[in-house]
Amino acid sequence: MTLLLLFPQTSSAAALNKAIFIAGDKNYVINNAIHQASTAPYLVDGRFLAPYKEAAAVLGIDENNVFWDTNARTIEIHSANLELKFTIGDKTIYVNGVPRSMDAAPVDREGQVFLPLKWLAEALGYAVDWEARWQAVLLGPPGQMPLWRPLPTALISPNVRTCEFAGGFLPGVHRLSTSSVAFVGEYANVFNAGVAARQVDGYVLEPNRVFSFNRVVGVRSSARGYIKGYDILDNLTFGGGVCRTSTVLYQAARGAGLEIIERHPHYLPVHYTPVGTDASVNYGTMDLRFRNNLGVPILIKAGLEERGNSRLLWAELWVNKPLTTARVAILRKEPGDYYQDNLEPVGLTALIWDDRSYVSLEQLSDLLGLPLEMEERGGQQYARLGLNGTQSMRCIANNKNAVVNNHEFQLDSPPFWLPAGSCQFWVPLRNWAGMIGADVNWNAHLEPPLVLNLSGCAL
Repeated sequence: MTLLLLFPQTSSAAALNKAIFIAGDKNYVINNAIHQASTAPYLVDGRFLAPYKEAAAVLGIDENNVFWDTNARTIEIHSANLELKFTIGDKTIYVNGVPRSMDAAPVDREGQVFLPLKWLAEALGYAVDWEARWQAVLLGPPGQMPLWRPLPTALISPNVRTCEFAGGFLPGVHRLSTSSVAFVGEYANVFNAGVAARQVDGYVLEPNRVFSFNRVVGVRSSARGYIKGYDILDNLTFGGGVCRTSTVLYQAARGAGLEIIERHPHYLPVHYTPVGTDASVNYGTMDLRFRNNLGVPILIKAGLEERGNSRLLWAELWVNKPLTTARVAILRKEPGDYYQDNLEPVGLTALIWDDRSYVSLEQLSDLLGLPLEMEERGGQQYARLGLNGTQSMRCIANNKNAVVNNHEFQLDSPPFWLPAGSCQFWVPLRNWAGMIGADVNWNAHLEPPLVLNLSGCAL
């Protein structure tokens, strides 16, 4: 990736720039464009030191008004109404001849001169902010700070690989519906609900077949793992509480649009679900039955999870069907009146899985010129995508936990690995956009429906 070093030719009378410096990285951003310094800024005792020429230029000072005296070891910076003077090793800045104390001194480091960026910027009228996670300094007019982006989003490569898939078929499991209820206490009844959930978990309902709760769960007895719990009339019976499981199954089936053949309400209102959403069952007399009218096999998942002082009973319905693709457009310029006129000529491919969009790390690497490392260890796929000189994102397939610049980051959904294709490692698009300070816009009525908005302006 080639970056050009361009100094802005502005005076102190001009509008203040918006800029970002990152410790340990030669790349810096000025007014949403990427430049490269001769050397990287760095931190010492929590103070940010930047190379003096680049710092002055970014802050709107013409290079002809920056003076380095090798004998006196001083740096003078002049503008129309301001004269600043720094001395190597001295924590004093002179502003129009008036001394002010700083918390850091200029440094001559192996022939490179660095200034305390905060003090220089504030003397020139800039507001200064600190992005601790990324060790970045943000500079801008007071009240108009730049939008933080850890990536060089202004550099877009036209050479992005095409995502091709073996046979053109992308198998994927999609969740149709879900339902859950949280319980506190009521140990016996919730225990029995968990037993029933385990007995329906993994059941595959073929097309046009009918699911029967009583047939799948069977007789509620101690031999089948049940204990005594209370029924709706406060009678102790084996399996008391399984109606909670039939209730979440009923709600999931209704949410998926399945044909409900048999469902019974309780004699009395129950406290764990609104009236009309419960499903009472009793072996031999009352059942919950629904038909798979979707034309594809349905996988039933159910379980009981410990959640601190409570327990969560849940049921989900899933189907196998091909993943779909969508084009992702890139917006880097200001949107204007009609943003589609300003889209980049290059775009990305997204996979839509369970109503979420994913993009491949391979295409992101190509688009932004970032190094990508992928490997398999112990049957697990790992990926590391460089963000800039000192930062990276690391993630594991089928794991929501990612590491961004050595900080843990929780993804909304886990990345996944597609071995049969030119693009193999896929991450949630919205999470990725959030990491780089971008937005994702979706409009099903437009083509392309997805826009990765790197402009910093709302659509």
